Amino acid sequence: MRMITLSFAVHSLNLPLVISSLTALGIAIVLLSCIVGACIIATSFVFIFIYVICECLSWPIFEKLFSDILRRGIHRVRTATYRAIIVNYVQPLDMLEGFPESINGRLLLRQQALEKLLPPMAYGVDKHALKSSECPICLDDYVVGESCRVFPDCKHMFHLSCIDHWLKNHLTCPVCRKCI
Repeated sequence: MRMITLSFAVHSLNLPLVISSLTALGIAIVLLSCIVGACIIATSFVFIFIYVICECLSWPIFEKLFSDILRRGIHRVRTATYRAIIVNYVQPLDMLEGFPESINGRLLLRQQALEKLLPPMAYGVDKHALKSSECPICLDDYVVGESCRVFPDCKHMFHLSCIDHWLKNHLTCPVCRKCI
C-alpha cells in the first residue's frame, strides 16, 4: 500500500498549477512593489514642486530680510570699530601708515600707544592714593611715589611692572575686563 500512497501523492500535485501559482504570486509582488515605488516618487515630486514654488514666491521677502540684517550688522561692526578707535585715541590713518614689518616694531608701537593711553603716575601724588591701597595683580601695598598706571574708564590702579606684563597679552582691565 505504500506504493499506492506515494503514487497518489505525486499525482495529486499538479506541477503546472504550482508553477503558475508561484509565477502569479511573484508577478503580484513585483506589481505591488512598482506601485508603491511609483507612489513614493510621485509624492516626492509633489513635495519638491511645492517647495520650489514656495521658494520662488518667498525669495524676494527673504532676500530683503537678509540684506537688511547684513546691512545692519556691517553698520554695527563699522560703528564699533570707529568707537574703539575714538576711545583708544588712535587715528585710522596713523594705524594704516604705522604697520611695521617686524614683530619687535609692533611691540614697540603697542608699548608707545599704551604709554600715551595710560601714562605712568606716582602713587600718593594724585587722588588715586586714597582709592586703593594694594595692587590687585600682585596684592602688594603701594608705596608713596611708586610708579603706577590707572585705567581711565574704570579707575583701577596697578603697579607699573604688573600691568605692563598683563598688557602684553591683554588689552583689558584685569579686574573688570573693560577695554582700555
